[in-house]
Amino acid sequence: MSLVSVLRKPLVRWLLLAITFGFIAWGLSRQWTEVEQSVRSLDIRWPWVLAASGLVLATYAMLIQSWRMLLAGWGGHLPYGKAAQIWTVANLGRYLPGKVWSITALGVLSSRAGVSGVAAAGASVLGTLLNIGAGFGVSVIFGGPLLDAVSPGLQRVSLVTAVIFVLGVLMLPFLLPLVLDRFARWRGLPLAEQHLRNRDVWSAALLNSLAWVGYGVAFACFARGVLPLTPNITVYIAVYAASYLVGFLALFAPGGIGFRELALSALLVAGGAAGQGDAAVLGATSRIWLTVLEVLPGLIGLLLMTPKDRADLSQGTSR
Repeated sequence: MSLVSVLRKPLVRWLLLAITFGFIAWGLSRQWTEVEQSVRSLDIRWPWVLAASGLVLATYAMLIQSWRMLLAGWGGHLPYGKAAQIWTVANLGRYLPGKVWSITALGVLSSRAGVSGVAAAGASVLGTLLNIGAGFGVSVIFGGPLLDAVSPGLQRVSLVTAVIFVLGVLMLPFLLPLVLDRFARWRGLPLAEQHLRNRDVWSAALLNSLAWVGYGVAFACFARGVLPLTPNITVYIAVYAASYLVGFLALFAPGGIGFRELALSALLVAGGAAGQGDAAVLGATSRIWLTVLEVLPGLIGLLLMTPKDRADLSQGTSR
């Protein structure tokens, strides 16, 4: 039995989540004095929080455009407004275990909009891979020494990963048509009518990299808005990217809950960007803040959908 099949079992996922939350509770109990002091120092400055929220929404706009570009490369064209609705609704899937619902939802909703569901799902998968690789690259560029402070040698491993990502992005436009055509022949499927242009792949990679920087700057603004801190922007960019990737790669944890907060707190403390109490408070408050910003646009998108589209989405993602 493979590791993936084991992690898909509900009992295993709940057990791992219970262990994670137990570890968080144990860590908080050991640092309760510092956490209590940080909670008392909470001073919400709404202009900073609103500025941070605006930056997050701007990064969403870049990621939506990145997906549209990849989709167009395979012959699928969507108006930006429709693409934003589909993307934000599908984004709700990150709060389901396995993180596959998002890709399925993109395919279903895109098909309803007259675009090939296969192309939409393919663009989503490729965009996710570009996003993960860009995240590693941003982590290394902005926080190399921080990674070694967490674990000696981690900077070197991440640097190798980032180099592989850059080389992969450069080669992807040349390799992808060969891979897809061979797969189509193997499965007896018709060959793709068109393939992604070089500039579409490279532009999507650039937009994903800029999105990680935007997320990190937003996180620094949020920290300034809830605690009496003067964040180091570069450290906060690296911390956000690295912790988000940890949460994303914990496939069984909805929204990376628990794992993202553990990594964020550990990295902030290791990098000297916050004390243990402040790091724990930032982990908890940023989770609430980001959840609202991730869920609210999706819920608005759902409300704007027709009952028929909602029924098709429910049926298509339950298969």
